[in-house]
Amino acid sequence: MSIQQLVLVTGVTGFIGAHVAVSLLNKGYRVRGTVRSMEKANELVRLNPELKDKIEFVIVKDIVEPDAFKDAVKDCDYVCHVASPFFVENITDNKTQLLDPAVKGTLSALEAAITEPKVKRVVITSSFAAVVNRGRDPNAGYNYTEKDWNPVSYEEAVSTKNGLSAYSASKKFSEKAARDFVKEKQPHFDICTINPPYVLGPPIHPMNSMESLNVSNQVLWKLINGSKVQPSVQAYQVDVRDIANAHVFALENKQLSNGRLLVSQGPLFTNRISKVLLEKFPEKKDIISEPSDVPFNEKMHKVDSSLSKSLGLQYYSEEQTYVDTATKLWERAKQFAEAK
Repeated sequence: MSIQQLVLVTGVTGFIGAHVAVSLLNKGYRVRGTVRSMEKANELVRLNPELKDKIEFVIVKDIVEPDAFKDAVKDCDYVCHVASPFFVENITDNKTQLLDPAVKGTLSALEAAITEPKVKRVVITSSFAAVVNRGRDPNAGYNYTEKDWNPVSYEEAVSTKNGLSAYSASKKFSEKAARDFVKEKQPHFDICTINPPYVLGPPIHPMNSMESLNVSNQVLWKLINGSKVQPSVQAYQVDVRDIANAHVFALENKQLSNGRLLVSQGPLFTNRISKVLLEKFPEKKDIISEPSDVPFNEKMHKVDSSLSKSLGLQYYSEEQTYVDTATKLWERAKQFAEAK
């Protein structure tokens, strides 16, 4: 791997995008990141002074526009396409707010990559949402692998009133669009998608408030912010730093040509998070929620990350994830409180 190799990271000031940039820099790549404004870029550097003069920023105001990334991709060896809308509330138009930006943004990144002969691979941040079948009995213990696909139809995606279903569909159809694009256009590069479940981890990106935390970190924040809310959540999780490393891993791994990678540490269970954090931070017992008496559901579906592990991807321990995330969330909350 040459020190000169340049990677375009779309959505570099987002929760995942910022960590992808850090992982790439740690591996010796040069990074060019797309941002909506230089204010956001400057805020990312202010929050992470070690990034000063390390990332080249390019403004892309709207990822849905044709040729949105055409200038940004010039001279790049790889692309990590991370930018995509992620929200599940206050949705009034599934197509305009979720489906179009996800699909068109992905296609825009791929179209741009075609114009740059140096691009070897495009790694796309997809989601476990593109894999899971929400109609399947969640207690049937089904083991999801890279071969599974969310069966939602486009018609259902447009009409559903369920925000999570609409978001999940946007991830499925943007990933399908990318795979169809490669089949039809036969470009000079290949692709790989990263499909994570709930993403926890320290937020290092610009935020407006603690309310603007990503959905998964909100679950952890509710446990440690003094509200004493115990939202008994059971799902699967991964550390944002593991996802970031998975993007770099996918750039470099020949076996992942046009591949798909499920990345998961294992089950997320709010009771377990509370127990770990109460043990690690006994001085904060007044603000950390007590575990509820809800037992862990052993029949819940599984997320099979054995492919990533067999290829050599390493994972943080869940304890490390909880401790690092909680520490950073308290720090960010303090900064917001002091700024008022």
